[in-house]
Amino acid sequence: MSVEQSPEDGLDPRPAPTTLDQPLALEPVLDQPVLDQPVLDQPVLDQKVALVTSSAPGICADTAMQLARAGAKVIVCGRNANQGLATVKQIRREGGRATFVLADIAIAADIQAVIDETIATYGRLDILFNNVSNSYARDSVLIDVSESIWDRLVEPLLKGTFFCCQYALPFLQQSSGGTIINLIEKTPQSHNDSVLTICQGGVLALTSAIAQQFPPHTVTANLIWAISAAESTNPADAGMAGSSSALPSATSSLLLSPVLTGPPTENRPFADVAEAVMYLACHGSTLHGAALLIRP
Repeated sequence: MSVEQSPEDGLDPRPAPTTLDQPLALEPVLDQPVLDQPVLDQPVLDQKVALVTSSAPGICADTAMQLARAGAKVIVCGRNANQGLATVKQIRREGGRATFVLADIAIAADIQAVIDETIATYGRLDILFNNVSNSYARDSVLIDVSESIWDRLVEPLLKGTFFCCQYALPFLQQSSGGTIINLIEKTPQSHNDSVLTICQGGVLALTSAIAQQFPPHTVTANLIWAISAAESTNPADAGMAGSSSALPSATSSLLLSPVLTGPPTENRPFADVAEAVMYLACHGSTLHGAALLIRP
């Protein structure tokens, strides 16, 4: 099975992703802008290079689009070639520059290849956006978690995020102002997602570790915590209703201790994740080890 693309797309057909258990062939779709619309003069992220570690529609695709509209050259990677190519195609139609790399974030060698391709294509890396979401396997309540469920979630969500940060850090430091932005999401089903919750806690701690080990003048690391509308009315958070900067009760005390070195939340309201990512990408040098909350 292959990815179908018309000649007008300016994109080469690429093999469809294999199963999760098989290594993926890393073949980048080369950067070929399609100038359907003029590029803004002196965009705020001009000459910056951003890596978005998912090709899924929604948050990651929207964020990639916003970064490109601000002038960044964008690398999109993921297991789904159709989704990644669609995002790249739209960016190019708007006059942006983007490249898709087929990769499985659960495999460290794939992550290294994505970083290598980013540097080979654009010569630098300034922004890393990691989305820790459950798209790899079914989760379960704690007592029912099998080894298979554990491995299929921990490998991409925690291990994958760790190695994305580790492999990207040397190049982010070289850019003199590189930034890591990690996203975790709290959804209505999260109370039954045992392994996902553990992975998200690990990413929170990873963000803290980076902030503690790297001074902000070399690289900044911050966290975005997105809470769904249904989750924001959960009784567990009842004592925090009306606070735009409050974190879920299970984690607020954790963040208020020095788990993150910066302010535990940012009071500025954000309409969505893409807006929060843009804020950190464009103005994040003033924040390091902070958590930005997105609550409906």
